[in-house]
Amino acid sequence: MKITYIIIGIFLVGGLVFYLTICGNKSTANNNQTVADQDTTKPKVHQTKENTFEGLRNMAFTATPEQLGLSLPTDKTVVYGVVMDWEMGGATATTVSYQTGDASLYLSSGGGVIGGGQHQNVNSAAKQFVSLAQTFLDKTTKTEKTPLPSTDEVKFYFLTNKGVFVGQETIKNFENNSSFWLKLFEEGNNILTELRKTSEK
Repeated sequence: MKITYIIIGIFLVGGLVFYLTICGNKSTANNNQTVADQDTTKPKVHQTKENTFEGLRNMAFTATPEQLGLSLPTDKTVVYGVVMDWEMGGATATTVSYQTGDASLYLSSGGGVIGGGQHQNVNSAAKQFVSLAQTFLDKTTKTEKTPLPSTDEVKFYFLTNKGVFVGQETIKNFENNSSFWLKLFEEGNNILTELRKTSEK
């Protein structure tokens, strides 16, 4: 597991450096202008002089099944989206995935990637992540608040037709292979890897 975790860490850190490098190079004279890759076949890499992380993250929590074009049963609790927050050395990487295959990455340091779900590899990874989350629902608790994780912690927020549920784990328990959240964490990392691959094409 240690080697697996190191590989996962390299993907994430490499991805963060990659996104930050792209975002840093796409500066603009207009402080409030959003810069997007003009190639519509790629996920859009966004950066503004004003950090929009909090607004984008909050927006992810407000997405409803209706807005996503989903029709969910009313007789059971269904996970239609997952927000995974990963705290790393004072910064947070937030991965947002929906049952539709839509997926995005927001960085608390600024910048991120949206629209990854238009690519089959990301779309499939996002759907698999959300589907797997359904099997972890009984390990979560319902919540009205969605704070960022503490130091070296990962939070999984499940968006459902019955409200938001949360689970959390420390990085240490992923490293020593003792966490029952391990499989979900690995699937979440797979989305980051696929987003990175797509953005580098």
